[in-house]
Amino acid sequence: MKPSNYIALIGDVVGSRSAGDRSRLQDQLGGGVRDVNTAFDDTIAAEFVLTVGDEFQGLLSSATALDLILATLRTHAFPAELRFGVGVGPLETALRSQAIGMDGRGFHNARQAIERAAERRTPVEVQAQGPKAPFEIYSLLYGVIRSRWTTRQREVVDLSASGLEGREVAEYLSITPSAVSQHLRAAGAKELRAATVEWRAQIEHALLEEA
Repeated sequence: MKPSNYIALIGDVVGSRSAGDRSRLQDQLGGGVRDVNTAFDDTIAAEFVLTVGDEFQGLLSSATALDLILATLRTHAFPAELRFGVGVGPLETALRSQAIGMDGRGFHNARQAIERAAERRTPVEVQAQGPKAPFEIYSLLYGVIRSRWTTRQREVVDLSASGLEGREVAEYLSITPSAVSQHLRAAGAKELRAATVEWRAQIEHALLEEA
């Protein structure tokens, strides 16, 4: 039996109007969307698609790979920064193979969340029924932590969060595994990872509560 509630995800580029090469950025986002659709098809209910401008959206049946999906999209957009709105709720229209042409509370919540992310200048916001404090605390603290990273730390953390091992990150960036470890420690990646796992669990709980 298919779930009636989903996780809608809307993303866009921070400061896209000032991006130097918009064509290249669009190609990067397109590559990220294709990779996500291929790598996480087991949790994707409707495939991610580019919509208007630099926006993209998708629909998930579970939060189990949400953090990996966000990190994968961020690595493709680098050095541009992305922001995300996550909305939990049901569809009011039929489920489609791609996340376009559908409507429902999940998408409305995701739109509210990304507008709040733009207003508060946070990397990701969540809109769901139930307690909002866990999501707001994570968004605000993560925003502060991420804003203090160097460009290299952001790149290393996102690549690692996307599922790459330390040696794979080192090979990708042509640096040593020791340098990767140093960047992760300086960025507080281990502590952030623990908070992200709990954040993801809270979203999954909200999904079940909606049902």
